[in-house]
Amino acid sequence: MELMAGTSGPVPDEQVQQAWQTLFLVVPVISSTFSSIGSMFARLDRESIGWVLVDEAGQAAPQAAVGALWRARRAVLVGDPLQLTPVITMPTALQRRLLEAYGVHEEWLPSGTSAQAVADRVNCWGTYLPAPTGDADDEQVWVGSPLRVHRRCEEPMFTVSNRVAYDGLMVYGTASKPFPDEEHPGLLPSRWFDTEDPERRAGAAWSPRDGRAFEFVLNQLELHGVGIERLRVIAPFRELVKECKRVCGGREGWTRDLLEERCATVHKAQGKEADAVILVLGGGSPGARHWAAGTPNLLNVAASRAKRRLYVVGERRLWAPELHFDVLAEELEVFDHRRDR
Repeated sequence: MELMAGTSGPVPDEQVQQAWQTLFLVVPVISSTFSSIGSMFARLDRESIGWVLVDEAGQAAPQAAVGALWRARRAVLVGDPLQLTPVITMPTALQRRLLEAYGVHEEWLPSGTSAQAVADRVNCWGTYLPAPTGDADDEQVWVGSPLRVHRRCEEPMFTVSNRVAYDGLMVYGTASKPFPDEEHPGLLPSRWFDTEDPERRAGAAWSPRDGRAFEFVLNQLELHGVGIERLRVIAPFRELVKECKRVCGGREGWTRDLLEERCATVHKAQGKEADAVILVLGGGSPGARHWAAGTPNLLNVAASRAKRRLYVVGERRLWAPELHFDVLAEELEVFDHRRDR
């Protein structure tokens, strides 16, 4: 335990290496965050670990992976550069000043690339995908060794993700099944709940109509026996997540832990999945919508969290004209429950 905590004391490096080798003999795979690598493996030298496997490498800044990769003889980085990019707290302007000061190329900008993208650069097997901005004049994205057969999401989530992010290159490999189960297959298909509201305040992300549509979806899922453990509620903005938690918190079965785990922003939901996903878009200001639609990454993550059903709650007339969200509007039929008309 002292070794793993980085407090092994005055033990020779050779013995530290042997201790780790013995541990790996008993426990072949050890998990760690990048931030713990420096202390946990402080006494291990270059290429002292046989394999390093990096999951969700598309969310990791290249600089964060240096310590782990330096200690590895071989490495496999698994991730998607067309899902959400690393979250860097340092302002972009300061990052650029540091690049200029040390003569480092723009391609190493922490907020502009990822460990996965860097690994892809040195991979000779791969393919080019269209620029995330949708502009044909922008540089295409090189993706190394793409896993093209998709086996998680049913339609229409597969097509939404395939169209907005992968230029139609993915192959549908998901076996469709009755949902929620063989005895109760009649749950409403994936739909867009249009919450157009003339009384919505200008720029407001949430309106009472969003709340009523959201509750309608929750009621339908509960009626058909879809438990909270099979559901995720996601939204692009924290304001919407707060409102969704307020609604869910007033319903039976939603504990504080479940609210934190099952109701979150799209960024926090990356790497997770659920049979049914409610994507709450609401309204929002033009600037907020442009930010969410600036690249395919956010919508790609949102759509691909849902394995069986995707329900979108939001003003269609506001979101459908946005880049990438036009595909979502095309693929999802509108369902008007008319509870508030």
